[in-house]
Amino acid sequence: MSKTDNNKATVGEQSVVSNEERGGALDVFLHPLVIINISDHYTRAKVSGDKSNRVFGALLGIQSGRRVEVFNSFELIVTEVDGSSVVDTAYLTRKKEQLAKVFPTYEFLGWYSTGSSVKKADIAIQKQVMAFNESPLYLLLSPIVPPQARELPLTLYESEVKMVDDTPTLVFTRINYKIETGDAERIAVDHVANVGGASANVSMLTSHLSNLHNAIKMLHMRISIILEYLKQTKGKLSIHHGTIRQISTLCNLLPTIDTDQFKQDFINEYNDALLITYLASITKTSNTVNELVEKFNITFDRHSRSCLLYTSDAADEEDSVDL
Repeated sequence: MSKTDNNKATVGEQSVVSNEERGGALDVFLHPLVIINISDHYTRAKVSGDKSNRVFGALLGIQSGRRVEVFNSFELIVTEVDGSSVVDTAYLTRKKEQLAKVFPTYEFLGWYSTGSSVKKADIAIQKQVMAFNESPLYLLLSPIVPPQARELPLTLYESEVKMVDDTPTLVFTRINYKIETGDAERIAVDHVANVGGASANVSMLTSHLSNLHNAIKMLHMRISIILEYLKQTKGKLSIHHGTIRQISTLCNLLPTIDTDQFKQDFINEYNDALLITYLASITKTSNTVNELVEKFNITFDRHSRSCLLYTSDAADEEDSVDL
């Protein structure tokens, strides 16, 4: 819940942000997917011609004691009604229920928006989302970044009640956060960001895989040369014992792969790869069958309507003949 501070906050009447900074209440960790989602949301809104220059969304993650991890986010619908910002709580509730089926451990942790600074209207939004979390976080992304900036344009706030002119007032207090990434996230973010590499459109992951492919190709070519040399020594070439010893030493440096553990691991990996291939084939076949069934249904419906129309016309002609 929002905490009450008996001391007067060092904020003016028009300010909604406390000058104090809290650093020890929570340990907040942001994952890269959240930052990418917010940036993508703002870019799409800007390209589509949104004149508000602000986007809003919800933050999802896990809270365990003082540790809070923000893993994901989704967009919110915020409209202006009589000059006030109103959150579509029905949409928020529906999205929460949908995501709970996919991510049962995630909970609503707060909300985000874009802008250069906190607005007075943000307090109204904060009060509305308190119905879903009694102490929601507020993440603000500034779309205007100075060229000399060395830090991410992100500011994280939490709300608390402070005495301003002897009146309890809800204000935002800045809190610290850390960026936390796993190995998979780091590779994915690097690939999405398209940084580094020989070209501006080539990510470091693409360059790494290309270098790995070239190295394996070169290794295969050199092994082929050694193998061909050994075949030729059986009759066409004289045996050079120094070269043979070097080849033998090189082979002895290779790790042994003729063990039961290696065979079992290899079979498991091979079966997993085959299973994925089979699943992909089944999915593709199912889609083809579905398309065929839909085409058959459409053709059958047309044929049925044609037969029905022909039968009706024939009946009318018979009635005319009888008359």
